[in-house]
Amino acid sequence: MPILRDVAIGVTVPEQDFQWVDTDVRRYHRAVGWAGAGDAMLPTFAMTAPGVFGVASPEFYRAEPPEVRFPGVQLALATLLHREQEILVHHRIPVVGTAVSRSEIVEVEDLGSAAVLVQHTALVGADGRTLVTGVSRIHARGAGGIGGPPASAAAVATPQRAPDAVSDLPVAADQADRYQRCSRGASMRDNVHTDAHFARAAGYPGPILQGVCTYAMVCAAILDTVPSADSNRVHRYAARFLGIVFPGETLRTRMWIDDDGCRFVTSVPERAEKPVLSGILTMR
Repeated sequence: MPILRDVAIGVTVPEQDFQWVDTDVRRYHRAVGWAGAGDAMLPTFAMTAPGVFGVASPEFYRAEPPEVRFPGVQLALATLLHREQEILVHHRIPVVGTAVSRSEIVEVEDLGSAAVLVQHTALVGADGRTLVTGVSRIHARGAGGIGGPPASAAAVATPQRAPDAVSDLPVAADQADRYQRCSRGASMRDNVHTDAHFARAAGYPGPILQGVCTYAMVCAAILDTVPSADSNRVHRYAARFLGIVFPGETLRTRMWIDDDGCRFVTSVPERAEKPVLSGILTMR
């Protein structure tokens, strides 16, 4: 069995050091299509930290299947998809800094045909302050039937009225390549994002955009569209992945704005408004 739930819960991964400078931040902002300047920082930059995805982090992949091997977890890379991502910003991420990422599996949910690894991560700065905490839910196809609580199937609810704002953001043909280069040591081979052969072997017609790139691009679109939005005031950004995105498509984000931020749904107009992301962003 690829997942032994009782063994997997509580598994921690080795701490990973994270160092970055302003050129790393600018490269990341370009990779996700954001024109932030000065000390502005997309909080999703935290998702480039080594080890931030816990056992599903590229730093820990093995060369041969099952690529993901931890106590109670033996999974092939091609079976994994990002299901949900939430980050809480406790202190603003500086433009230049150092931190460590600490991650553990806190639950394994059961979908029947699949399992969902629930992983908690903390990004802790050099002064000991927690900068960002995150919860990732990683969908493991074919690993279900293990018991445990069922995984939620509902997307974030949006108001029953017309959106207050709409943003169309094009996904460049090389967007996935640019994003891949933002992660330390990330390979351009043997993944569904930048290796066409691997993507086709996994059942896709071609490479797909990284879920975290979609996640960051939508965050950027919200900050550029909502009048009261400020990257330095983001408190919580949570989203459910509803579908895949191909380079060359468009991310159309409909936003329902309130005093604290907004709820949103992102779709792909080239595929009959296929929904790909739904979530909420709140400000301090």
